Amino acid sequence: MFTNIYKVTSPTVIEKFVDNVELETDKVVVKVDYMAICKADIRYFLGARDKNVLEHKYPLAPIHEAVGHVIKDPTNTFKKGDKVILIPNSTTKENLSRDINYRCARPDLGSNYALNATFRSSTTDGFLRQYYTCFPSLLVKYNDKINGEIAVFSELLSVSNAALRRIDFSKVKKLALFGDGIMGYVVYVMLVNKYNDLDITVFGTMEEKLKMFKKAKTKLVSEPCNEWFDTLIECVGGQYSENAINNMINIASVGADLILMGVSESKIPLNTRLILEKGLTIKGVTRSNREDFETVASLFNNEEFVNDVRPLVLSVNNINSLNDIYKCFYDDINNKTVIGKNIMTW
Repeated sequence: MFTNIYKVTSPTVIEKFVDNVELETDKVVVKVDYMAICKADIRYFLGARDKNVLEHKYPLAPIHEAVGHVIKDPTNTFKKGDKVILIPNSTTKENLSRDINYRCARPDLGSNYALNATFRSSTTDGFLRQYYTCFPSLLVKYNDKINGEIAVFSELLSVSNAALRRIDFSKVKKLALFGDGIMGYVVYVMLVNKYNDLDITVFGTMEEKLKMFKKAKTKLVSEPCNEWFDTLIECVGGQYSENAINNMINIASVGADLILMGVSESKIPLNTRLILEKGLTIKGVTRSNREDFETVASLFNNEEFVNDVRPLVLSVNNINSLNDIYKCFYDDINNKTVIGKNIMTW
């Protein structure tokens, strides 16, 4: 069985390849239905990473946010037509058993942190293809009444859930969330749907974006802040990480927990003196594991949760040619003011 797969071969160049989808007795065949572009995909597309890194990446099929439906399952785990979320990261039992990965057994971490784990659109080809095969453990069924353009946000939401697993909510009194972009919003959605009595303040730079955080207090980062927070989450990344994290350090109470989620390609100088004086704990969060996807899939049964996710769908675009893919990439690249994504579907 053959399928088209689209790969970034050099900065701003995407080419179509033909791939052979082998029908194996232990793997599920999935038709990829909806895909969303991540900032990491954009960095590879633009070549906005270290040249030495990119030399080992290209050609690379982007996209690690995708959902589809089952075409065939020889393992009988799923039924034909089942709607499924595609899990982009995987590792082996042998890899997890290595001494260097022993802390991955902790429930607040998980297999996604194992060294040598693979991740779609980073260490191996992503989901910008029409058909895909994988082990059933890399698929999570979701409510077939949920539209795919909403379910495609599952990966982002799963990472948000992974971040919440790093927090002891029995000790949280005041929580600060830095970032008024899409990552900040999906963390906010998970917070208000899982812990609806939290005292949350969202810090951002654009009043229009902050209006989306309707169930939280909001504040511009340019305004003075005289409050203290015991738990602070950073969802900024990029060139603004330094300012965001140091602002968090300034308003963190003694013994506070800082959760960092934003990715930056450059080293960020931090106020280590204040970190030491306040006895702060800093935790890094990236990616998620199967349990996080299962949590998100169960939340899709909650109408209020679905309604909170729905505004993230800026458009749904039928992909019939390379030009259609380019358009979606540039639409997301040029979107600086609205929280959401331009979804792709075949």
